[in-house]
Amino acid sequence: MTKAGSKGGNLRDKLDGNELDLSLSDLNEVPVKELAALPKATILDLSCNKLSTLPSDFCGLTHLVKLDLSKNKLQQLPADFGRLVNLQHLDLLNNRLVTLPVSFAQLKNLKWLDLKDNPLDPVLAKVAGDCLDEKQCKQCGLVACRVTELQQQPLCTSVNTIYDNAVQGLRRHEIFQWVLQTDSQQ
Repeated sequence: MTKAGSKGGNLRDKLDGNELDLSLSDLNEVPVKELAALPKATILDLSCNKLSTLPSDFCGLTHLVKLDLSKNKLQQLPADFGRLVNLQHLDLLNNRLVTLPVSFAQLKNLKWLDLKDNPLDPVLAKVAGDCLDEKQCKQCGLVACRVTELQQQPLCTSVNTIYDNAVQGLRRHEIFQWVLQTDSQQ
């Protein structure tokens, strides 16, 4: 198994500011211990490698803000992937993902997500849609809470309760009813 440390020297030498580019490094596994020693590396590019899994301890890299895992062979993400709480940008383009872990809903700071070219479960693919900006990602989170198995999770239970209460309140509001009637007549 090829690790970055064994091919191309020290990871610290590849660090450019806060960016660490390990793309096209022929990696079969992620050098998690070495990455954990570089908390300054908040932007990590692991694209175009041969990664088929991520170890569970990868989720301890909570300093990551931007992560590119595109063009690998990932079939699933670790169950505790949601521990990457600072993640804002996630590229999973062109992998082999069929589903996402439930903990994915904990990525509240996520502003950009690319899941294209993955054999995602059709329901999940429809729910995920395009999340290429913060507004779309928030909509994806709401939809995921409304129509997937995530709806039983504590976070989604709260989201669904708030959503249901807001819709009920709006339906009772006279102006909103008038707008709906006017809109349906046009």
